Amino acid sequence: MLMVHGLLDHAHNWDWIAAGLSDRYHVVAIDLRGHGDSDWTGPGSYALSNHVLDLGDCVHALDLPALHLVGHSLGGHIALRFAAAFPEQVRSFCSIEGIELPIVRDQAKAPKSYPVRLRQWIDGQRRNRQRTPRTYVSFAEASARMAEHNPGVDAETIAHLAFHGIIQTADGGWRWKYDHACRNRAPEDAHGVDLDEILAAIACPTLLAYGAESWIPEPSADRLARIADHRLVRFPGASHWLHHQSRAAFLTALTEFLDTIN
Repeated sequence: MLMVHGLLDHAHNWDWIAAGLSDRYHVVAIDLRGHGDSDWTGPGSYALSNHVLDLGDCVHALDLPALHLVGHSLGGHIALRFAAAFPEQVRSFCSIEGIELPIVRDQAKAPKSYPVRLRQWIDGQRRNRQRTPRTYVSFAEASARMAEHNPGVDAETIAHLAFHGIIQTADGGWRWKYDHACRNRAPEDAHGVDLDEILAAIACPTLLAYGAESWIPEPSADRLARIADHRLVRFPGASHWLHHQSRAAFLTALTEFLDTIN
């Protein structure tokens, strides 16, 4: 089983879920490029296709047979595309809010043409070149920042994720390990180019997990109809980090889904 974390996260986001499945599966969780302990690759190198290539290289290097894929958010988008391109290598796929992109919500509120979005992306790339990563005076300050942005996640989880997601700088401060350049996604990626074809190519059983209180849009009925074998589960009271906010319920749903395959 291969697990792929979300944007600005790291492999240790899966520690609890992996532990709950490790008695039946060999679980591998990776740090995406520009995240966790993986190298930064610089502005313009964080397209979905780059990440899918990395995932494919990982599967090849580890000589993994047909595997179960689990992805959260960005990791879900990456795993989705791998499963579409290499259906013979994927036995099942679980996506936590990794089908529709935030642009579906954004375009509904304030539609923007592709030229406008392309210009904004270029402006963002230029700003990133001048950006200095934020530093915190202490680990506690950084943890508090994470907790502020992730309500409903317990303090123990926040401390664990912060511990593995932060590094001390030469001047004694603390900064997050991720490369800020990875936040500015190419307009083609952000628009979900060829998403209908991608969904139609998914050949394995698919579990879609969504937080009932999340800001990420659920797939439309038309999108869902393109996935041949899928089920969608909503988690009441949970948001985008539902695998932390509703951990036990998510693990149960994932386990029951996998049991139907095995």
